[in-house]
Amino acid sequence: MGSAHARFINESVPDARVTALADMDSVRISQISRDLDGQVGLFSNAEEFFADAPVDAFIIASPDALHVPHLELALIRRLPTLCEKPIATNVLEARQIAKRIRRVESDAGKTFIHFGFMRRFDPSYLEVKRLIASGEFGAPLFVRSSTRNVRSVGITTEGLLSNIAVHDFDVLRWLFSSEWESVSISYPRSSSLGPEGLADPIMFTAKMESGILVSADIVANNNYGYDVRTEVVCERGSIEIGIHGDVITRTKHFAGVNRGGAMDDNWIPKFTPAYISELQNWVAGIQTGQPHPDLATADDALLAAEAVELGLQNLRNRMLAESA
Repeated sequence: MGSAHARFINESVPDARVTALADMDSVRISQISRDLDGQVGLFSNAEEFFADAPVDAFIIASPDALHVPHLELALIRRLPTLCEKPIATNVLEARQIAKRIRRVESDAGKTFIHFGFMRRFDPSYLEVKRLIASGEFGAPLFVRSSTRNVRSVGITTEGLLSNIAVHDFDVLRWLFSSEWESVSISYPRSSSLGPEGLADPIMFTAKMESGILVSADIVANNNYGYDVRTEVVCERGSIEIGIHGDVITRTKHFAGVNRGGAMDDNWIPKFTPAYISELQNWVAGIQTGQPHPDLATADDALLAAEAVELGLQNLRNRMLAESA
């Protein structure tokens, strides 16, 4: 993800350039540096990077468990920072770091920590938001969502929620401007494609305070192609995001058709326009001092983590009851 961000900035964000990289893997960042024409400072130590890197802003794309310590280091410099989701791997750490971010931002008099929930900038989700706001389809009633990875190396059962489903919890809250009320987890037989002990796939049903109900499946290892789809069923029609980002509507007795074709191997090709738009708007906000309103804040990231925790509590209770 870090190398993708670096490439997107150099290729598609004309007002920014990559000036430093940090990674424990010296071979990897040396290769990325060469790909970026070599004019990049290299660091193997996170503490030195956050203290000494010649930058105006940071992107944190480290493994999930390192987000909190890396956010703490970024807060010392008080530079604009875009941290990949999730804010933390458990809700207690999420609450603690969000509180710390709010305190430092309050002292600084500005919001300068944002989180990489890129679906907010995806053209298809923006189109769904526009269609809902148009009123043509009536009030949204329920949502069907699927997120199916080809493979998810090292994923845990809880990680299916904290690392993957967290996107649903954020983007649907953004889409409907409504908070999460409850999350219930279930799971069918486990796929043989995943490691033993992994509950893959899982499914969840979640309710929003507005009354909108969400039914979603999360698959860590599907072996057939990256597959993300979302359908919003409204009073007078259906609005669906297809596998290839096409928005299909069904209303007034006319049904659109999903686009077919070759599938991606992972999420980066599908969401490249979203990542680029997110970075472009993040940089523009740094230049103007006015962050884009769709950039996720620490409060947004915490609310997504709180929704994940609702699901994790339900999952743990279910597993405990089954083992009793």
